[in-house]
Amino acid sequence: MRHVLHVVSPALFSVALGVAAPASAQEPAKPAQASKEAEHWIPKLRLGDDNAYFEFYGQINKGLLSYDDGGQTDNYFPADNGNSSSRAGFRIYSLMENDWSFGANLEWEWNPYSTTNVNQLNEDHFDWGTDLLRKAEIYLNSKDYGKFWFGQGSMASDTTAEVDLSGTDVVGYSLVSDMAGGPFFRNSDGTLSTVRVKDAFTNYDGLSRKLRVRYDTPAFGGFSFATSVGTQVVPEETDVTVWDAAVRYNETYDAFKVAAALAVSRPGDGNSIYDASVSVLHLDTGLSLTLAAGYSDKETVDGRYGYVKIGYQADIFDVGKTAFSVDAYFGKDIAGRGSKSDSFGAQIVQNLDYLQTELYLGARTYSLDQETADLQDSFAVLGGARIKF
Repeated sequence: MRHVLHVVSPALFSVALGVAAPASAQEPAKPAQASKEAEHWIPKLRLGDDNAYFEFYGQINKGLLSYDDGGQTDNYFPADNGNSSSRAGFRIYSLMENDWSFGANLEWEWNPYSTTNVNQLNEDHFDWGTDLLRKAEIYLNSKDYGKFWFGQGSMASDTTAEVDLSGTDVVGYSLVSDMAGGPFFRNSDGTLSTVRVKDAFTNYDGLSRKLRVRYDTPAFGGFSFATSVGTQVVPEETDVTVWDAAVRYNETYDAFKVAAALAVSRPGDGNSIYDASVSVLHLDTGLSLTLAAGYSDKETVDGRYGYVKIGYQADIFDVGKTAFSVDAYFGKDIAGRGSKSDSFGAQIVQNLDYLQTELYLGARTYSLDQETADLQDSFAVLGGARIKF
C-alpha cells in the first residue's frame, strides 16, 4: 500500500495531507481556491484552526473485480481496491515556537474483501476481521532541521517505487498485482495452480510500514534524504531489525513537473532491495511518463522488474479532470528461478471534484511463464469509486 507522508516543512506536510498549512508557513489563500474548497460535498472534519487542530479523515474504495483465468470467469463485489485500501484515521497538529511543529497520526485499514486476497476458492467469503493498524506515530518537524518520526508508520523507502503523476494510480501503478493479486493462475490442463498473481508480480517497494525511528532532511534544490530503522509488529512480530535509506526529488520547471525516488533497503534476511521510480508531467498538454524498476539480491535467486506508463490528463468535463493511461510490466525470476512475469494494462479515471470522488476503470493481462509449469494467461477488469473525506 502506497501512501507515505514525506514532508520537510509545515506547509508541505499540510499539502501532503490535504489540509491547510499554518498561516506562518503559507502564502495568503486566493479567493478562488477558498471558494473551490468550500464547494466540496464533505467539509473537513476538523476541530481547531490552522495552527492547532484535531482532524478525522478517511476514504472508501470499493468496486467490482472480474477475473478470467483462462478456464472460468469470476466476479467479486463489493471488492476493496487493493491499489488504495479503505481506511480511516485521526490527525493532530500543533505549531510550536521557533518554527517547530508537532503532529500525530493514527490510522486503520479495513478491507474484508480485497482484490489482493479474493480468489476462486473463497468467492463471497468476507473476512470481517481483517482490520490492520497502518499508522500510530508522532513527529517533530522543523524547516531548518528536518523531520523526526517515531512509531508505526512508513519506513524511508516506502513508496519509492511508486512515484506516479499520471492521475490513474488509484486503479493501476507499478505494483500491478494490487488490482487482482488474490486469484490463482490456471494450469493448461484446466486445474488451478498454487501460484497467485501476487506471487509473480511485485515492485520491490522498500520496507513498507514498520515500528521505526525515521529522519527526513530539509529539501535542498528539490532533493531530500531520509533514513529509518525499525522492526515489524503488525500484523505479526518478527523480531528482525531492518533499515533503509532513500533520496527523493520534487521540482517544477516551467511546464514540467518532475518527481523521483531512489532507495536501498535491508529486509533483515541477508538480502538487499534496490528500487527507483520517476514520473514527469507536462503541465500544458497533460502528457506524462512514469518509469519504475526494482532488484532484490537474494542468495537463491535475484528477482527484478521494469515498469513503464504513459498517461494523459484533460479537462473534458466541468466536474473534474479526466485521466487516461496505458502501462507495461516486465518481471524476471520473481516467482522462482527462470520465471517470467508480464502484464499490460489500460486505465481511465474521472474526477468528481465536488463529491471528492474518483470513478475508475482498469483492465489488465497477467502472464507467467515457468520452467516447471504451463500456465494460462489471465485477464482482469476492475471498476469502482474512491470517496475521500
